[in-house]
Amino acid sequence: MIPSRLLAVFALAGVSVTAGPGRPELKHVGTRARGEEFFQLDNITYLTDTLYPAYTEALAGVHDLSEDHDVFPLTHIIAEAPVVTGKFLGRILERYEQEDDVFNHAFLHAVLISSSSHSAELDESAVTFLESLNLTHVFLDAKFSGCLSQVRTSASFPLSVLRSDREGRPPPGPYYAIVRRGTLSLSSVFRLYTDHYRAFVDGVYSVNDGTGRFRSLGFFSPEWPVPSIPVPSRIYSWTDDRPLAGQRFGVKDIFDVKGLVTTSGSIAWAMVTDAANATAPAIQRILDLGGVIVGKPKTSQFASAGEPWVWDDAFPPFNPRGDGWLSCSASSAGSACAVAAYPWLDFAIGSDTGTSMRRPAAVAGVYGQRPSVGRMTLEGVTPISYSTDTAGVFCRDPHKWINFSRQWYTPGLYQDPAITGLPAYDKSALLKGMPKKILYPIDYLPLKNPAAELALQSFLAKVTSKFDIPVELFNWTERIESLPLPLPLPGSPQSDTASSSSSALSLSRLLSHLLTLWIDEQHHLVGTVLVSKFASRFSGLYPPLEPPMRTSFASTPYTPAMHESARAARRLAVAANEAHIQRGSDTACSESLILSDIGTGGYPAYREEALNHGANASFLAPPGTGGTPGDFCPFFGCVDATLPIGQVAYWSKKTHREEMMPVTIGLVAKRGCDDMLYDFVEKLTDAGILEPVRTGTRVFG
Repeated sequence: MIPSRLLAVFALAGVSVTAGPGRPELKHVGTRARGEEFFQLDNITYLTDTLYPAYTEALAGVHDLSEDHDVFPLTHIIAEAPVVTGKFLGRILERYEQEDDVFNHAFLHAVLISSSSHSAELDESAVTFLESLNLTHVFLDAKFSGCLSQVRTSASFPLSVLRSDREGRPPPGPYYAIVRRGTLSLSSVFRLYTDHYRAFVDGVYSVNDGTGRFRSLGFFSPEWPVPSIPVPSRIYSWTDDRPLAGQRFGVKDIFDVKGLVTTSGSIAWAMVTDAANATAPAIQRILDLGGVIVGKPKTSQFASAGEPWVWDDAFPPFNPRGDGWLSCSASSAGSACAVAAYPWLDFAIGSDTGTSMRRPAAVAGVYGQRPSVGRMTLEGVTPISYSTDTAGVFCRDPHKWINFSRQWYTPGLYQDPAITGLPAYDKSALLKGMPKKILYPIDYLPLKNPAAELALQSFLAKVTSKFDIPVELFNWTERIESLPLPLPLPGSPQSDTASSSSSALSLSRLLSHLLTLWIDEQHHLVGTVLVSKFASRFSGLYPPLEPPMRTSFASTPYTPAMHESARAARRLAVAANEAHIQRGSDTACSESLILSDIGTGGYPAYREEALNHGANASFLAPPGTGGTPGDFCPFFGCVDATLPIGQVAYWSKKTHREEMMPVTIGLVAKRGCDDMLYDFVEKLTDAGILEPVRTGTRVFG
């Protein structure tokens, strides 16, 4: 709220405001030796790092400071025009209030005005406006030196001028100011949000020391031991023209961030792992584009498929949808549910080996994708399977999600085909085009919940009407199992051309090959490393692990020959799939899109195991399931996007009342056709068929 004393002046500037209380004073909450200061303004808690300020400049010889040491909140305004008016100041402060959740009127304790012109002045209306703010001090940069005498004569507020007019000024926005020995120091401020849904391991922020390192905040709510997440002002990015400037994002805690320990959801792993000395290239790419890391969302132990009730080391995050007791799924659970919960978070990074992007996106009702295999380097990421691991992003807004994805996935960060075991993308992948048809797999659809199926049919009707794309029924299982290919069996390695016999790919064999890759590669890349380090450090002890890592980290049932055979079989199957099912053409990268239900069929899946038994509920992976459509893209390398398309009512076993839960559907395109799929999603959004989702209990209003 804006103080009542500003009403008349803001009205004079043409600004519509609402009356509010007087300006609160800064209240110190705590100080740490490493330069962190915690303070409150208007009952909002903030963090600042005074050890590494954003800006330091000496004051000119004559200034109006009564004390040589003072601490106060300050607002920095940058003026483009050479003459600063009261109307401009009123408009810019109104914009600060409306567009930023970190700034509030309490930062109008003092003001620094900088100019982009060679010389600048304050006109009479600007002086009048500043007087009405009842500021304790006004600072001007050296470009205002020419008008200093005139302002001093007419103004009643204390005034100081910076000695230098150098260009290295800080961005506009709120700051924590310190004046000491004739020098003004400004430190960036972070608003602290409480992680009520327990989605984060911790909040993090960039240390402004020029090294690119980050620091774990470790500041927890006094009411309940949940972390606080430090969020910088969006105003800081207003002068940054990078495409993702100021966009806040979380990083799944399997990606290295310089200065932080990557826990991978395991206390044992954190105990034997040093802080990362470099940021993973996938994350550095986002930072280079202007993104701002605010925290590390939780993951299940080593990004496993463990349901909430088997998590040992971390408390599983809460899903804000419905009754608040739905599952966030596993692996990228923290990232998906954080995006669903918090309006101050724009994006969150996750990974998908089996279903770890798509299933959390489905239950949280947000946009997310498993990109084509090889689309993003995974250097500096705790692996499960280098053959099938991928990195994706969650977002509430489809336009923002598509823009982020286009900026993030760049050919310079594609994986070497030798890592994935699959050939480079076909040249047809450079074509975008439009799909010619949508395939409806009758072996996995309709959705189990009739109300959810109605939402899907409504979505399809809009798509076919708008874009004249037919929906065709097909049996996905039969098509896969009828693929002709020479198939080496596990344990009997053969080259791609060595087998002269033709064999069908059964789903059981597909899953067998996937398990070989997942279990064997994680055993060698992570399991043996952890077991050895933990035993060395803790007198031969075996690390505490959740099932199934408890067994697979100790030994692998697969030989090198079996592993290579699984890679070879997959390579052959991918070629056959792209020749017979997911074909490209001269006009479309992927002739068809396949519908895929990665979720629960439109029924709730609870975080409490017992609630998933019985009618009108569903396990995400029911016991005894031998494979789902979610396994197809990990095997065939294709791209699969999860899209929120509606919501349905359900009777909550927890709250004993009717609640609402998301309905989502997956769109699957040929490997390498990510850009075509993004174009299609963008067209759906432009047509109003896809919409941004809300945070909180409902995805739509």
